[in-house]
Amino acid sequence: LGMPIMIRTNSATELCITRGQEGLVYGWQAEIGSRGQNVLGVLFVRLVNPPQQVQFDDLPRNVVPIMRTSSSTLCYLPDDSTVNITRCQVEVLPNFSMTDYASQGKTRAYNVVDLNNSYLHQSYYTALSRSASAAGTVILQGFDARKITGGASGALRQEFRDLEILDEITRLTYEGILPPAVTGDRRGSLIMAYRGLKGDSYVPENVHHAIRWSKSDPYVVTDPMRGEDEPGSVPTTNAEGSLSKAATGAPTRVLKRKVSASAVQQGKATKKTRTNYQAIEHEHLQHNMPLGTRWQSNSCAYDATVSILYNVWRDDTSRWTEMFRTINLELMGLLATGFMNHENGLYTLENVRDFFHRALDRSAPGRFGWGEFTSVHSVIDRALHTSVPVLSSDLTCTNGHVAARPNLSVNGCMINAIVTHESRDSNGGFRVNASSICTSCGADVYRQFSYIQAPPLLAFDIAGCGSRHVIEDSLSIAVNNQIWTYALRGVIYHGHGHFTARVITADGIVWYHDGMDTE
Repeated sequence: LGMPIMIRTNSATELCITRGQEGLVYGWQAEIGSRGQNVLGVLFVRLVNPPQQVQFDDLPRNVVPIMRTSSSTLCYLPDDSTVNITRCQVEVLPNFSMTDYASQGKTRAYNVVDLNNSYLHQSYYTALSRSASAAGTVILQGFDARKITGGASGALRQEFRDLEILDEITRLTYEGILPPAVTGDRRGSLIMAYRGLKGDSYVPENVHHAIRWSKSDPYVVTDPMRGEDEPGSVPTTNAEGSLSKAATGAPTRVLKRKVSASAVQQGKATKKTRTNYQAIEHEHLQHNMPLGTRWQSNSCAYDATVSILYNVWRDDTSRWTEMFRTINLELMGLLATGFMNHENGLYTLENVRDFFHRALDRSAPGRFGWGEFTSVHSVIDRALHTSVPVLSSDLTCTNGHVAARPNLSVNGCMINAIVTHESRDSNGGFRVNASSICTSCGADVYRQFSYIQAPPLLAFDIAGCGSRHVIEDSLSIAVNNQIWTYALRGVIYHGHGHFTARVITADGIVWYHDGMDTE
């Protein structure tokens, strides 16, 4: 009794039984479980500082019942059998401590904070600002003072500057004295219109000296195409980043540094040489150089994906626009339309990437949050999802016995398997170990995959094959007795928490792309 807890679900918002509401255990009712054991059925919680007073019949004021809930999950085991698991619990957590994120919006009369493991100054601020007074604040152990005295980053200072301009525009609008010339449907265009009217050297009166701008520390112009729902950033340029030509033709290992196109030149032509073949080759490479996006807010998974797809699309814009749309309209059709608008000068390639990112977030909320880390596998698997099956499969042992379990099909162009010479058959299908044995003969069982159709694109996740795996430059599959051949057009690598890519053009030249490094 009396244990502090936090409610973790919005059971009844009108009764203050909401996610994040704090309370103390007041009592409980136990029930008998399916195996004769005691299980928690109802937990009675006394709410701490609820937004309004709550009164249940026969219960003290602000004491509420939290009922047990259940949720079910279908689990697939390594042998492809399934188990349905149901979990029943009262959705509360012990609340002896909480993270800085969970504490937002709360006020503590006595605030005990541990700053030692906080990574950023924002965490320091959030934890300390929960205190109602300095006398009620206790800091456990030491902390790194450099995190709050080292100065803000350029991007953060620019975000604060943008907010100061927007704050003044809001005040003038409220007072009804904002000049009519100041208009805009996005924060970037609104700030640009206001500064265009007031002049580049204008600084609002109440701006703190730490973020005031001047000729020596100028205000960085915000991209007017940036949407209001995107986080602040300081773009260095609106132009696309070009890619660097890789030093080798076979993308079998990660390039540790950027290699420029000029690295393929053998040297400068002598004065006696009238034709500069190296310059001609360099000009040819520059003309056929693929384009990629610049990194912004943990966008590397999207940068690698969009850069490869864009350079495939550029080979034949009309044909690939139609091909993208046959995969799906929601994401690939959106990309094709964005690429066309980019070619027409309406958007930067970074804009197209961000439109694609937001569409992914809408299609799978919580998996592709802005500024959050995600995997290339998740991005491509979602982007290349199809409405019809691409692969079918069945379970077979090495002696040819076929399991009676229902066949599985794959709706998508993303193949989550390592396809090698040993695992591939003559029709381009492949098999993977199913981690089970045949009930008829005891031999090992594998799952045999066969192609039902030949989609425009195929992607393979080979993350588990090791660094020595050799990537072939083509793949042939058979569908309805017709052979379809695919050419390798891109390889994406991951290392040190960052994705980079090799983009392979139609003429076989391999280029290296890193949105954080490539100029």
